[in-house]
Amino acid sequence: MKKNNPSYFWPLWFLSSLNKEDQAKIKPSTLKKLMKGQSYLWNALNIYDDILDGSSNAQKLPMANKYFRNYLEIYYRLKLPNDFYKHFNSLLRDLELANQEEFNQSKLETKNNLVKIPLKIPKFPSLEHLSRKSLALSSGPLALLYLVNSPELLERASGSISFFRYALAAKQLSDDAQDWLEDFQSGAITYPVSLIIKLAKESKIKLNLEKRPEIIYLLFAKIAPKISLEIKSLCLSARQEAKNINLEKNNQLIIKIIQPLEKAVSKAEKFNKLLTKKANLAI
Repeated sequence: MKKNNPSYFWPLWFLSSLNKEDQAKIKPSTLKKLMKGQSYLWNALNIYDDILDGSSNAQKLPMANKYFRNYLEIYYRLKLPNDFYKHFNSLLRDLELANQEEFNQSKLETKNNLVKIPLKIPKFPSLEHLSRKSLALSSGPLALLYLVNSPELLERASGSISFFRYALAAKQLSDDAQDWLEDFQSGAITYPVSLIIKLAKESKIKLNLEKRPEIIYLLFAKIAPKISLEIKSLCLSARQEAKNINLEKNNQLIIKIIQPLEKAVSKAEKFNKLLTKKANLAI
């Protein structure tokens, strides 16, 4: 169940940030249920995402719904305080809205290998919103606070969600930056793709994938430094929220989620400087 699922251990790692007395209040069987819930949700979200981006057919939808139903059953059987379910329902509502917006979003069209840039390029006013499709994965760690149910820990609820919001937004932006070409070719307008086509439009550059494929790479090189800075900023915000909720720097949530992103950005920045210097990008 936990294979290839990085979120499986999040409740365990989050629990380790609490004091020993509070940790002892969580039954091993309950912790196991929360970890299983992470896997059910992770599997459901991945199938939903595949269906939305067109890389998987709708035959997998019943399987995704089964995973999602199992996830919900775990949480509703826990009978947590009402305040938890307010957060829980808000997370699920964000997931629904994010999926609906992605479904309704315009796509890039290509005719005779020439990319048609839409009149209204989708806007991304808040990069934190990139976490909305996966932020429900914070429900496992969040449930632990309400299971212990001490006033001190409950004050960390909003901050805990904020930590995952920034961390998962940074992760999504990093993934989108890695997959930019695949997304561009499939017509999906992610944030990096939106920057590319916006720059092409402002520079009055025609994008022809057959005759001048190098142009799109040069455009990405232009916007890559901006994306790197934004990932760094999101990681910094996640670290600040982690500090606010007493999540230590050596906690596995920091080591497994934040540090790899920061290292990847550092490598990307070095590469971008070298590329810019050699190519002397003049578009």
